[in-house]
Amino acid sequence: MPVQTSYPGVYVQEVPSGVRTIVGVSTAVAVFIGRTKKGPLKTPVLCLSFSDFERTFSSDYAGSELSRAVRLFFLNGGSQCYVMRIADGAAQSDADLNNSGGTPVLRLTAKSAGLIGDTIRAEVSYNTPFPESTFNLTVFRWVTNSGGQTVKADQEVLQNLSMNPSDPRYVQTYVSQNSALVDAAIIGGAPTAGYSQSGRPIRAADADYRTAMIGILATGKAFRINVNNTGFVNVNLSGVDLGAGVTAANIIGDIEQIINDTLPLGASVTVSNVDGPGTGLNNTFLIRITGAGNTDVRIEPAANNDVARTLMLGTAQGGLEVSAYAAARPAPNGLVFDLADLVTFSEKEQTAFNTITVSGTAISLGTSLRTVLVAGSLMHQDNFPASVTGHHDGVREKWAIIANAVNEQQITNPAFRWTAQVWGSRLALIAGDGSDSSIGTVASSGADGFDISPLFQTPNVRYYNLSGGADGNAPTLLQYSEAFLKLDKEVDLFNLMILPRDADHSVSMVESLWGPASVFCQQRRAFLIMDAPEQWGTVQQATDPANGVNKLRIGLVKDHSAIFHPRLTIRENGLNVQTGPSGAIAGLMARTDGSRGVWKAPAGTEADIRGITGLEQRFNDNENGVLNKRAINTIRIFPNGIVNWGARTMDGDDDFGSEWKYIPVRRTALFIEESLYRGLKWVVFEPNDEPLWGQIRLNAGAFMHGLFRQGAFQGQKRDDAYFVKCDRETTTQNDINLGIVNIWVGFAPLKPAEFVVLYLQQMAGQIQV
Repeated sequence: MPVQTSYPGVYVQEVPSGVRTIVGVSTAVAVFIGRTKKGPLKTPVLCLSFSDFERTFSSDYAGSELSRAVRLFFLNGGSQCYVMRIADGAAQSDADLNNSGGTPVLRLTAKSAGLIGDTIRAEVSYNTPFPESTFNLTVFRWVTNSGGQTVKADQEVLQNLSMNPSDPRYVQTYVSQNSALVDAAIIGGAPTAGYSQSGRPIRAADADYRTAMIGILATGKAFRINVNNTGFVNVNLSGVDLGAGVTAANIIGDIEQIINDTLPLGASVTVSNVDGPGTGLNNTFLIRITGAGNTDVRIEPAANNDVARTLMLGTAQGGLEVSAYAAARPAPNGLVFDLADLVTFSEKEQTAFNTITVSGTAISLGTSLRTVLVAGSLMHQDNFPASVTGHHDGVREKWAIIANAVNEQQITNPAFRWTAQVWGSRLALIAGDGSDSSIGTVASSGADGFDISPLFQTPNVRYYNLSGGADGNAPTLLQYSEAFLKLDKEVDLFNLMILPRDADHSVSMVESLWGPASVFCQQRRAFLIMDAPEQWGTVQQATDPANGVNKLRIGLVKDHSAIFHPRLTIRENGLNVQTGPSGAIAGLMARTDGSRGVWKAPAGTEADIRGITGLEQRFNDNENGVLNKRAINTIRIFPNGIVNWGARTMDGDDDFGSEWKYIPVRRTALFIEESLYRGLKWVVFEPNDEPLWGQIRLNAGAFMHGLFRQGAFQGQKRDDAYFVKCDRETTTQNDINLGIVNIWVGFAPLKPAEFVVLYLQQMAGQIQV
């Protein structure tokens, strides 16, 4: 717009030049569609190397030659491709994980459909900072290595997961987004009241309870509490009435009132006494703080004047913090102590047993559990040198002693493959050997003869096993059509399409596939590379008028496709294997485009095929001549290697007289069309008049001239090589009224020198007359 002047002086305004550079598009982005051993179904995946392909889809044969074609594509110069896995009836493996009560709560489903999902295993443990709230999930695959051993592969450890939908590590969301092997879905379980429970028993009699609380609160009166994830707040119990005659219920009531007065709006708790270890006159209480409305309660020590450590409130202090969704978690694998029996174990005497037997292996504990040498000492009593808990942290002490003994046994006895871990107030025994479904046993004996086995949860398998996967059958024509639609929506640009042979496809199925594929390629300005039928054993069969190459042309967009013959021989797992040449030819096209340009035919002595050991058939010159006339591109063996020796489209039969006879001519036109299509989008909605037409001529002309200087066209002069026309002659007033601008672009294509004819003449010696 004009400069708005207001004061005397110099004004500066930048004026657009009208130059909008048109960049040539890529010419060798390939698309492969077919069956693979694993990988997402019906999803185009970008692969920039064969390693990318292997990681996502596996190089194992899956009934289709797709993996071989992709390998040859990259070996022969390809650098970018999309792979879409399709299969008929492919099913994903899954497993339903039960909670400790036997209710299915979590379903794991393999991300990749197929039998490969049946190799996935899962392991659950509660070895987290909050073992009664969160859990760990380990997933991996069993594979056989080169030495014939079964080993773990692709292992993933997903830690601190929660069944709570509001948690940042909600298992359904977190696993599905972060695991490459499985998706997770909640299928059961409901929240219950979450609570934080003191680990320090207090004598239940009112007078004893009051006396104990006076001593406890003399050491400190503060702790920090977080209810329903509303944030930690400081609680000070200075207001608890400990005067003469108060009961245990009075004291608990005061604590509840103080906490609720401190909590933010919307959060509240109930404080109660629950039975602790001991019976009769020795009965004790444990303080339990329960969140209202199935909410969680977390407690941590205060910075000053702390009482949480003394009361053993909070997981780290030896208390229990059971979340609302704890019971909805999948049961851990192995042999795990049942939290419901914690009081039962706590009130056993330290002489209850002195031997623990794990899956038939007896491990002597000697007198190590007798940490307090006073007769009648209970398991909850400890002998730590310095204790703020009144020496009531004995449960964790005893679990650590047993775990050390088990782990020492594992070190000294190679045949014993169990390890032990302490998860808060639980002991867990983890199998290190055996089948996936093996179940261990645990028992205790000796001393007073107490058997600990009833205090453990129902023994669980070593690993959860996913099953029910199916590779599926060869894809149908409908599934290919659906794949084309998905590609059209999700892949911005591709230039080459390869549909590798599937072993379960009939001849008629393959023939019916080429037509729709070529139509799709025409719509997307791409080129279809076809493998010759493996039934073509002779030149006669390939050129047969009824069943040869002409049959493949029925319904085919001939100028957007080309066929290559014969099949290639590659070395795979120590054997010679025949495979279609389409993947290798696509890579060769990419290599030629990069070194010479898309206008150079991907054929000739420099068009050697790499990564192969031979051909299924060999042709002589006469046979090649018959095939070439019918537009069957042959791959031949010469002294300098195995090379592609043909560059005709399916419209290149000598009898057709087509202007799109040659592959480089068609691909050059597609390249120009796609580049101009993308580079001239800025024209839309611009004023349709001479200034616009001039800009179009300038930009399109600059693009075409750049190609001319690279040698893409015939002619020594620009006017002989190309033209760009956009003016009143191409765009009439009626076109303008209809909102149309017409741009004419022409070029003189380079055509390959298929036939080199040498005329030789003997010159007679000079005759003297």
